[in-house]
Amino acid sequence: MSGTPPLIEERIFELLLEAEDAQFTIRSLRDQYAQRYGIAAKHHADLRRFIYERIKKLITAGLVEKGREKRKRDQLYFVLPSIREAGLCLEGESFESWHQRLVAPAPRETASTTVTSKEEGSCAQSKTARKAVSQLALEKELKETQSEFLSTLGEVEAFRELMDEYPDLKPNIVVDHRDAYDRSARLIGRVRALEKSLHRLGGT
Repeated sequence: MSGTPPLIEERIFELLLEAEDAQFTIRSLRDQYAQRYGIAAKHHADLRRFIYERIKKLITAGLVEKGREKRKRDQLYFVLPSIREAGLCLEGESFESWHQRLVAPAPRETASTTVTSKEEGSCAQSKTARKAVSQLALEKELKETQSEFLSTLGEVEAFRELMDEYPDLKPNIVVDHRDAYDRSARLIGRVRALEKSLHRLGGT
């Protein structure tokens, strides 16, 4: 990552973490943002610009990557794993505030001073914001891992029942049963590690 981590709005950060397969387009991000936060259709063009400007900063910081395949429309972007540990300040200006300044800009000197002061105060609280985002990400991963563990456990039990019911089948599926058992053991270990991490995070 290059330079100081950029200031970013927490809403956009959360949407990036939720991006399917860690990929998105500016339009898809805009549509999700507009739907979730009730942005009227007449403001969608401005919202797209707002999001694009912030994605450019994340690209410069090495936290988002532009797809190699160039498209005239719906260019693909990829969220890089390093974004979770980047130490971003998540108190960036909201679209509503940005749009208000766009529609009715204040005198340049006053506006600049106000925004700078706000950003400095916001970054002072970024540690708390990062902690909250980390907790959210850990909770999400814990739920996914618990679900995968239960699924694998069901697979282990199914193989065991099949071997009991059909002894002739046992030589063919005993390896699959062992693999499923090993996976379930690894997953329960990860579940415990995530639970401990959440506990430690909550106690700091």
